[in-house]
Amino acid sequence: MQTNQTLGIIAGITAASIWGGMYVISKVVLEVIPPVSLLILRLVLGLLGSGIFIGRRLGFKLNRSQGV
Repeated sequence: MQTNQTLGIIAGITAASIWGGMYVISKVVLEVIPPVSLLILRLVLGLLGSGIFIGRRLGFKLNRSQGV
């Protein structure tokens, strides 16, 4: 029980520090990268990550005979 509580506290502090730092990071990044490019990049990375996860979960196998 104590381990779960400790892990929960660590997770909460980590989430709070990430959440607090996002404003500063977003402000700096938006000065360099246009918002539309950032949105497209986030969508592509999300689709790629989700595709890999779903493909592994469903057991899709790719090999050279499939043209990959």
